[in-house]
Amino acid sequence: MLHLHTDSVLEVTVHSARGLKDVERFGKNDAFARISVDVDNSKQYEKFKTEVKKNSGSDPSWEQSFDIREVEDKHTDLYVEVLDDDNGADAPIAFAAIPLQQVKEAPNQSLSALYDLYNDHGVAQGQISLTIRIVQPGQVSSGNITYDGNFNKGLSRVDEEQKKRFKKLRLKETATDVGGATVLGGIAALGAGFLASQARKNEEAKKRDEALAENQ
Repeated sequence: MLHLHTDSVLEVTVHSARGLKDVERFGKNDAFARISVDVDNSKQYEKFKTEVKKNSGSDPSWEQSFDIREVEDKHTDLYVEVLDDDNGADAPIAFAAIPLQQVKEAPNQSLSALYDLYNDHGVAQGQISLTIRIVQPGQVSSGNITYDGNFNKGLSRVDEEQKKRFKKLRLKETATDVGGATVLGGIAALGAGFLASQARKNEEAKKRDEALAENQ
């Protein structure tokens, strides 16, 4: 749906990703993407987040658009994160910082491109396709832009602050997994102890019954 913007807006369509690492231990990624113009703004990442694509594995597709109005001159990059949805802490898959200068220099200040993503070691891993457009006051939105698989390569980079953030997300996810495993291990140990105790009680009861039968 086309609509008239009354203020400056960064319009971002998150199309799809490809070549992602599968971080699920069992099954495939339940992948979602989120974006922000502030590297560590959790509220903004939560606001501009795609739906979760269940069992999408290494090549999820979203085709969702967002209007970011909280854009100022100090915002030089669009920060992108791709994660695997989990009941505990979401597992980080890949990230990238996308310089907005290339969008400003593009025809009509609109750029559809493929961008390299990076893992928490800063190594390129997978790509994401985005359409990024700077919409000035009085302009209309670009409507629904679909990805045809023929976008050119855009410029992305590893931002050190985002890299640190992603490592923290990894540590949080790992700690949650370890905690869950510890709890499950504790439950299993308690269960095993309970069963052993019950077995001893059953054996003692059996011996009492046998002794009672001999005395009759």
